[in-house]
Amino acid sequence: MQRFILKCLVILLVVFLPIGVVSARQQSGLEKELAADISDHRLDDFSLIQAAFILSGATEEDSLKYYENWYNRLVETISRFNLDDFDRIGSAGKVFSYLHSTWLRKYKEKATTLIDVVREKRFNCVAGTILYNLVCNDLDMPTEAFETPTHTYTIFPNFTEQITVENTSPMGFNIMKNLREYSRYLLRFYPQKQALHVGLDRIYAYENSKGREINNTELLGLLAYNRAYFAVQKKDYETAYHFVRLAQSFNKDSRSNVNFEIGLYYRWGKKLFNEKKFSRAFWIFADAYSRYWENKDFAYNCKSSFFGALRTNWARKDWQSSNKMTAKMLDLDLLEDQDLGRLQNILQSWGKYFYQLKMRRESKDVLVYLDRIDPGSPQTNAFRKAVENLK
Repeated sequence: MQRFILKCLVILLVVFLPIGVVSARQQSGLEKELAADISDHRLDDFSLIQAAFILSGATEEDSLKYYENWYNRLVETISRFNLDDFDRIGSAGKVFSYLHSTWLRKYKEKATTLIDVVREKRFNCVAGTILYNLVCNDLDMPTEAFETPTHTYTIFPNFTEQITVENTSPMGFNIMKNLREYSRYLLRFYPQKQALHVGLDRIYAYENSKGREINNTELLGLLAYNRAYFAVQKKDYETAYHFVRLAQSFNKDSRSNVNFEIGLYYRWGKKLFNEKKFSRAFWIFADAYSRYWENKDFAYNCKSSFFGALRTNWARKDWQSSNKMTAKMLDLDLLEDQDLGRLQNILQSWGKYFYQLKMRRESKDVLVYLDRIDPGSPQTNAFRKAVENLK
């Protein structure tokens, strides 16, 4: 058996979700509906607040209704504050102050959901930013967020001046007034050694150079990532992978979760490979390589899993699985000349097998791949003529 590469990566940002994890095979109806709705990277059937509470763990209709009513009452209460349309910055500041005086009371890094806010008034940057953004949005003050490798905060794209809101501190409204102090504040979210390497007064600039603006739909993806984090702590890699795929439907390029994703691909793929579940391992590493094509380990592990699966499938005569994986592998364009020669021999064995059984359609499937590997090959042309004569 070929050697298998596994490299441990440091996860820079780990945020835990303090609610139970539902196995990927035991999703509620709401979770399935939400996954289907966001599969095209947009929400049509669910509102942002509904999606936020489902991702927070409100997976039954009655609990979702309860939390949705809580949110609607909150927005209605704030709407009575006589917010001034001509002083949007002041109005946004009033909303921020009210939330921090009533619901965003106890900062705790591991409190990651809106349910934590409702039940215990606990929050972190994800929960605080989501609640503030959605409330402001529903009060006709459009919001976005900025996601960096270690943090998330609110921005107002339509204000006349740049307003940055740090949602983890009651003093965080319009934090850009004192950029140096804010840069130092960000140290609490940053690994110490890396902070020293960057420079204490350059953290904000460095973080922003690595971050990007995200809309509120993308922001909700961070809740799904947090479900994945919690599942990993339980070593439930299958459920973690399920939530990562769901998170990617919300946020295709989450800057704060790159290292977590890579680490999960290694762990889950290696576990499947060691259990000789080569086909499943292949699809994990194929997904990993598609996202992180520069990662040579994913390329190698993808090929190792692929050929392991082909051996198993041949023994079981499972052409359906081999057919799908071969198409994917050739699309990935990962195979070198030696690998292609090896695959060609395997496909020729399948071709002989199908020809002997007079299985014309399957034989033609094999021919498609042989033509992709070595167009115009005399051996392939001879096989083609033989298949054409099958009756």
